[in-house]
Amino acid sequence: MWKAIIGFEDFYELSDTGIVRSKDRMCVDSLGRKRFRKSQVLHPDIAPNGYYRVTLAKNGKKTQKYLHRLLAEYFIPNPDNLPQVNHKDGNKLNCSLDNLEWVSVQDNVIHAYKHDLINHVRGKRHPNYGKCGRNSKRALKVKAINVKTGESKVYGAIVETKVDGFLPCEVSRCAKHGGTHHGFIFKLI
Repeated sequence: MWKAIIGFEDFYELSDTGIVRSKDRMCVDSLGRKRFRKSQVLHPDIAPNGYYRVTLAKNGKKTQKYLHRLLAEYFIPNPDNLPQVNHKDGNKLNCSLDNLEWVSVQDNVIHAYKHDLINHVRGKRHPNYGKCGRNSKRALKVKAINVKTGESKVYGAIVETKVDGFLPCEVSRCAKHGGTHHGFIFKLI
């Protein structure tokens, strides 16, 4: 089932399986020419906080939306107007509808403690907070190649590129969609 994304009705739609795609449409390019733009599936990236997100564009302005939040807003009823979306299994990358639920802030925090997603000591973060290290099942190995010199370095996980001053979200984008970041290209291994 597909639904148009509110605010982007003429541009994007979302399926109940978590696929976001652009719509077929006529566009005007920078020279004023009309061009037909065919529908394309958007590939979400992983935000620094570990959630899938998609970038939607309209009239030259880009907006980022979390995929789990979009799915909940469009396909999961929220009669009590609860503010947060919880991943029942604790996996931020599992955005299937049966794994998402609307919860209160308090219930979300309780769930996080029960499933050891945050540390029980006040003021301290869980040791794995914000990490997707080399030993993680989600870790994506990446090779960084200097555009000028051709020198390369392999990282056991995208998050490890932070040590050399790279932004993991940009490394992920370049590895999946091309482009450069700080003079390097990145390839998933």
